Amino acid sequence: MLKTQQLGFSGSCYWCMEAVFQSLEGVISAEQGWMAALNGDERHEAVLVEYDPLKITVDVLVGVHLHTHHCTSEHALRDRYPSAVYAYSEPQRNRAVEAVNLHQGDFREPLLTQVEDGGEFEPCDDEKQNYFFDHPNRPFCEGQIMPKLQILLARFGDHVSEEKQHLIEQAYKKGGSDDPPK
Repeated sequence: MLKTQQLGFSGSCYWCMEAVFQSLEGVISAEQGWMAALNGDERHEAVLVEYDPLKITVDVLVGVHLHTHHCTSEHALRDRYPSAVYAYSEPQRNRAVEAVNLHQGDFREPLLTQVEDGGEFEPCDDEKQNYFFDHPNRPFCEGQIMPKLQILLARFGDHVSEEKQHLIEQAYKKGGSDDPPK
């Protein structure tokens, strides 16, 4: 019997994060919505990722997250998009903290990413789910999501499912480029 686990992530638009995590081998689902830390009042755009820990690790999931959003920037929308990982057990929380610390060496500036205990998650309406893969050639997908998927393929390509890699490359070509993202 498959024993999956969940992690939540916030840090950028949920459409972007959803497409990134949906592309990973070992991710069962990435559902976009609104997340709060266990003892927090504020909800933020987030994705709740269900994954198979035998196929993908917390280290990889956290690394993907850090590299596909502005995790070191105190930008104007940081209150709306806090950089966070939401864990659902103490061992998972400890592993996520270790992963953030491990990946700090990839960045010149200090990471702003916090590891929180996961609280309430409220999914978006069904018509907003699977946004990129349902609408890959919309301007937002081409301009905002595709660059994050290019980073994903370049840094974590060995963790991207073949099916999603094919769909990303297809969308990239329809967007006007002959060379697939690397």
